[in-house]
Amino acid sequence: MPVLYTQLMDKNPISLSNEQSDDHFYKSIDRVYCPYFKDYIHFTDAGFDHIRFKNKHTVRTSKDMNMRLRLLPIAIKIIGNSHTLQNKTYRQRFENRYVNGRKETAIQQVTYYELTAMLDEIRLKIVIKQTERTEKIFLSVIPLFKQKIPPEESDIL
Repeated sequence: MPVLYTQLMDKNPISLSNEQSDDHFYKSIDRVYCPYFKDYIHFTDAGFDHIRFKNKHTVRTSKDMNMRLRLLPIAIKIIGNSHTLQNKTYRQRFENRYVNGRKETAIQQVTYYELTAMLDEIRLKIVIKQTERTEKIFLSVIPLFKQKIPPEESDIL
C-alpha cells in the first residue's frame, strides 16, 4: 500500500523548521558511497538547487520542497545500499565548466543514472548526474507515491 504524503510528514524524524537548517542539513551530507558505482556520490549545490527550484526561474511550492527534503535521509540509505541501476540516459546539454580559472558554457555529454527503490514503504527515484570528466553528483529525489495501473481490456475496447 503506497504511503500518503500526510503519513510521510508525520512519520519522518527530521524536523526542518527554517531555510538555514535545511541548508545546514544538506551541506552536512557531503558524499555517500554507492556500492553499485564503487564510487562516492557527491551532494553539491546543484542538487540542493534542484530540490528548491523547478528550473532556473521557478521556485517549487513549500509543500513539494519540504517533502523532498524529508525524503533525503531515505535517499541516502538507498544510495548507500543500491546494487542495481534502473535506467541510464545520455543527453547533450549546455553545462558550465571551468577552464583556466574562467567559467564558460559548453555542450557536454551528460549521463543521468536512476536508482529506484522502496524503503520504509516509501518508493523513490533518485537521479544522479555525471558530466564529462567530473564526479557523480546527486541531482534529485522524486517520490513515486502513485502507482500506474494498466488499463483493463474492457477499457481499451
